Amino acid sequence: MANQLSVSLRAWPSDDKTTESLPFLISRINEQRGSFRNITEASLEEEIRASDADDSKTLDDIEIDEEAEDDNDAKSKGEELAMAREEIIKQVGEAYRSSSHALDLVSLLLSSHVPKAAEATISPFIKAAVPFGSLSAEIMQQPQRSNEEKTSEGLVNIGWRMQSLSRSADALLQSASSLGKEIRRETTYWQEILAVKEKGWPVCRLPREKHTLGVRFGFSEAHAEFRDRGLAALRRGPDGKIELDRGPRWQKDQRLVVRLLKDGNLAATSERSQAASDDDQPLTQHLLRARNSLFDEELYHEINREARNLVNQGVRCIGSAIRLSFRDDNEIEIDLVPMDEDNEPVSDESAVPSAILMALRILLSHAHQQNHILRSRLPPPITDSQPPRPFYSLLRPILELNQHNLTSREAKHLLGNLKLVTSAASIPVMVEETASSNLFRVSDDMSNPKASTIETLMNHLTSSHHTQMTLHLPSNYTTLTLDIHTSILPPNLGTSLQLTTATSATDSAIAQMPHTLHFPTLGKLWKHVEFITSLDIVALLQASAHFPKWLVLKSPYEAYMVGNNPETVQKDRLGISFEAGGLKAVWCKSEKAGSHSWAAEKEGKENPSRSLIDMVVAELG
Repeated sequence: MANQLSVSLRAWPSDDKTTESLPFLISRINEQRGSFRNITEASLEEEIRASDADDSKTLDDIEIDEEAEDDNDAKSKGEELAMAREEIIKQVGEAYRSSSHALDLVSLLLSSHVPKAAEATISPFIKAAVPFGSLSAEIMQQPQRSNEEKTSEGLVNIGWRMQSLSRSADALLQSASSLGKEIRRETTYWQEILAVKEKGWPVCRLPREKHTLGVRFGFSEAHAEFRDRGLAALRRGPDGKIELDRGPRWQKDQRLVVRLLKDGNLAATSERSQAASDDDQPLTQHLLRARNSLFDEELYHEINREARNLVNQGVRCIGSAIRLSFRDDNEIEIDLVPMDEDNEPVSDESAVPSAILMALRILLSHAHQQNHILRSRLPPPITDSQPPRPFYSLLRPILELNQHNLTSREAKHLLGNLKLVTSAASIPVMVEETASSNLFRVSDDMSNPKASTIETLMNHLTSSHHTQMTLHLPSNYTTLTLDIHTSILPPNLGTSLQLTTATSATDSAIAQMPHTLHFPTLGKLWKHVEFITSLDIVALLQASAHFPKWLVLKSPYEAYMVGNNPETVQKDRLGISFEAGGLKAVWCKSEKAGSHSWAAEKEGKENPSRSLIDMVVAELG
């Protein structure tokens, strides 16, 4: 026993953190030194000197004290270890005695039934002191039951069994009924899944819910915000039908509407492309509705982004609506409204806003196609800065086409008026439209037989527009060609007007003028056209047999001819000009002066006016 190693099982004492807290230290200082008012600098210096004097003990005294303390600590630790060892041995002995007594009791009970087994476990002291079989235990015999009690107990048992069997049968029937309903719900669910799959909608697993099916109804080339919203979960409803779960960001379906405003009042609106929502519609109709709503939301978002950079083109954002100028002082308004809203009138003029809405949707689809082409190419080198997302050209082609149509219509109106005026004077001009950017002629303009109608339409929408008109003057020697180019992309921003003059009379005044001129506005170009027309009319009169020796002269915006007699050069004079949309002739011979004007008259109406040539010959011939 003396050589055995004794181990202490007492836990290591832990430090008391309360002794290091500030309130505990302040209380100790107050107990040792009193109030802080009694502590002065002089008293602290005196204590320091006293502690230094105490530290001046000899090294031998310190070593003696340390050895005495070490001896005392060793004795106290040894005593503690001995006491702990005695306590452990005492508790182990008590446990051993208790277990021995319990084993002897059980062995005595078994000695009357299984003596050999009891002999192997009983202690020698009990075996010698108490004989085997002296302690035993038996089960008391139950009281005898009558036949009536047995019969009643049997009936109770049968009743419990029948009740249990009935409950089991009901549970099985209920389970079978529930299973049948579940099978019908699953059948309905998977039939709708197959119907969606057969219609071409892509069905896949949800990225964050691997055990849930989803359908992708959005567009893969859309912006990330709208591309992620194009995936909906196909969740089974209580009746087995599929319910579209489009996520928490979806609130209600919306559609894009285009309105035509006249003097600020609503004149027409675009036609609806889809009927109102109905819960009894098939799932494919709900998917189509969701796709159209998401597409219109993206279209409205991109139009808003582009409209901020088109303020100089007359585009304005008023509330949630976007307005842009249209022909005849009208306006086009674009807005996003709930899909079920149907309180806007549809009139005969709804073709214009409907066509604009269709063009906007086609342009966004074209932008998606361009994104797919760019994504199919090799990506650019990776840089630290991410390039900004470009704007889609959605409003620009419509503005460009509208501006070009306005200029072309005004030019056609002026040329038509000129034709009517010259016809009234019996010296008609011929107007011919040799080239035009007309979208209604897309089906006839298939320069590339391999290109589809949509591709040809996109080429007309996204490229610059060109219209060419040819004016044949009355002399048949001069031809004017008017070219109108419109583009809202730099560097050719806006509408450019070009006038080309071609004449076979090389000695005429028209031949001495520049052959090609560019004009900033249609008004200045038309002034020049009227001036050249007046020169051509004067040249026509001078070339006749009545005025062979007259001289053709010109001044700003007026052509005239005078007689070649020096004595009468200031008296014989004929001037041709255009004023207020009409043709005016002013003549002077000797002391007699006169004038006559021809205005535009409708075609087919009898012309009571005299012809210009007859009147001039009668007055000056």
